[in-house]
Amino acid sequence: MTEYEKLVHILKDNSDKKYNDFNRKIINSGVVTIGCTTPFVRKIAKNYSLEQVLEFPLHEYYEVDLLRGIVISNSKIPYEQKKDLLDDFAATIENWAVCDCNCIKVYNKERELYFEYFCKLLSDERTFVCRYGVVNLLANYLDEEYICRIFTALRSVRIWGEYYVDVAVAWLIATAVVKCRDATVKYMENEGREVLNNFAYNRALQKMRESFRVSDEDKQWTRSLKR
Repeated sequence: MTEYEKLVHILKDNSDKKYNDFNRKIINSGVVTIGCTTPFVRKIAKNYSLEQVLEFPLHEYYEVDLLRGIVISNSKIPYEQKKDLLDDFAATIENWAVCDCNCIKVYNKERELYFEYFCKLLSDERTFVCRYGVVNLLANYLDEEYICRIFTALRSVRIWGEYYVDVAVAWLIATAVVKCRDATVKYMENEGREVLNNFAYNRALQKMRESFRVSDEDKQWTRSLKR
């Protein structure tokens, strides 16, 4: 039995039909799902090397795609090597769950390199490559040093109207108002009205109103901006 066959056997032995029925609907994937939770996949991913997962077939099972992404995103290799792996990985993403569950952890010594890399992904016309850039910026760069540069980078998005891109951008902005309030308020009152399409703009405002971390005063402010 190959390592891949052993992995599939482990996944199937730890699947849950009820969870699988639920998860298959929300991830909206064309790939077969087995029914394992993300925490379980993360746990067993520690048993596999980068070399092993790169040999696993793509899009045969959702959980294998997820595990492959986890190992790649967690690999501790220099930026120059990792960016090529991330390029290849991003090109294979076909659902939001694999995209969002595989944000990398950026360390200070390579922070600027990765920032420029993820900003470049924003201009990609493939939905989940663009979204991968957005969610990694959200995960690593929502601070006063980078927030205005992120807003500038959003000008490079070329596929407004793609649902999974618009929602990711809205999520980024709704989180930014908590971490970098003043800069985000200024953006939404000015440049954001020009750059964002109506759906992304209004969805960001909606997410702010739904957040427990946004003040009642700021929630009221969002109501004055709806387009």
